[in-house]
Amino acid sequence: MSDEKLTSVETAALFILLTEAGEALNVKLAQEHGCKLEKRSREKLEKLRLIKVGGTPRRLVLRLTEAGRDRCRAEFAAGSPPPRSGPMGGALYALLLTVDRFLTARGLSLGDFVTASNAPVAEDLPAVPAASAAAEPTSAEPALDGPALDGPALDEPAVEERVRAAYHKLAPRTGDLVNLADLRDLVVDLDPADVDAALRRLHRRPGVTLVPEANQKALDARTRAAAVVVGDQPKHMITMAAS
Repeated sequence: MSDEKLTSVETAALFILLTEAGEALNVKLAQEHGCKLEKRSREKLEKLRLIKVGGTPRRLVLRLTEAGRDRCRAEFAAGSPPPRSGPMGGALYALLLTVDRFLTARGLSLGDFVTASNAPVAEDLPAVPAASAAAEPTSAEPALDGPALDGPALDEPAVEERVRAAYHKLAPRTGDLVNLADLRDLVVDLDPADVDAALRRLHRRPGVTLVPEANQKALDARTRAAAVVVGDQPKHMITMAAS
């Protein structure tokens, strides 16, 4: 990764592209974010392979590259703002360092952070009935750890409800990490592909995060096999807020 110094505007442009899920119109940076990226700076970022530029001269599209994301993460971890950033610059970099420490502790990438931040807010989501970990299954609800039952396949909300219930049965406290291998043992009667799809949907919901194992050398075969791939990264654990 290049360590060439960037101006505050160039760094801001990378941060904005990161929050825009990696892509935005050049004009949007200026009109909506107050970040006017001049041609010289744009060409500099492109030469450093931090962004790609496409579109037409009147409608330029800027795309953040993997190297650009790495540069953003390096800025998060820097802890100290560029010279002459003022108090707001100092406050921003203190906040970014806190975010970096959180992501490192949880083994999360910036992609995970942006995905969770851009998830729909709760009022935009269809209602999903909350499942109580202590509730006894009814005749219409298969037991969490019971044998496979005959009958029609469950719809998406029902599979998500089963996954939530399994998590809350395993988690000693709300927000604790649960190994997906243990969770899958409680929903063994469900189609694994349906469980994978439910986990990916839940990962986009507020309060739910799929997490990779930080120490890859510590992974056993069972945990590896239970992972669900989000983007291009296997996730081995899940954490949920109270439902």
